[in-house]
Formats: sequence, C-alpha cells, structure tokens
Amino acid sequence: MPDVTVINNLSEEIHVAFFVGVPTNWKNHLKPGERWTTHLASLPLHFEARSVTGNREFSHNESMEMFATIGGACAAGTASVVSAGALFAGDMLAGIPVVSVPLMAAASAGEFRGIF
Repeated sequence: MPDVTVINNLSEEIHVAFFVGVPTNWKNHLKPGERWTTHLASLPLHFEARSVTGNREFSHNESMEMFATIGGACAAGTASVVSAGALFAGDMLAGIPVVSVPLMAAASAGEFRGIF
C-alpha cells in the first residue's frame, strides 16, 4: 500500500483524485507548487485532475452517487440473468419454452439456435 505524492506544477489551482471506480482519495484546491501525499490501496487506480472552475470539486456525495449508479447497474444485470434463468428453468420443467426462448434469442442478438 504505497504513499503517493502529487505536486501541482501548474500556475493555477487544481482538484485531484484517485479513483477505484469512484473517487476514493482526493484533494480540492491544490495550489501551485503545493504537494499532497495520500496513502493508497494496492489496486488499479484511475487519476483525474480538474481545473478550478465553477463547482467541480470532488466530494463524498459525488462518490456515493457514482457508487449507487454502479451498484444499481450491477444489481439490475444480476437480476436480469437470474430472472431469465428462472424463466428458462420453469419453461423447461413445464415443457413449454414459450417465454424464455424468445428472450434468449433477443439477448443473444439472433445468434441463439434454440434447444431443438
């Protein structure tokens, strides 16, 4: 788990952040010549720097909004796979692949050959 130092060599203030999907470590208003050291997890990170214009600061609320969006998308994807699997299993038990076969065909962009 390394310590990383960011040095602002620009002539203007900036906002900087390290992301692991969402902003996890950030410093707003890093002044010219100023150093900021943070302790980071040993994970693949994304770095972003923003100019100080308007309301572009990194914040806890922004992190939570991004986390909720990513979490919601993952939950929706998982739910669709689980529900499609349940429909397919139910159709096969009943011997009537009425609902799941068209859904599977649509999901695989017409490449589904069916089970027949």
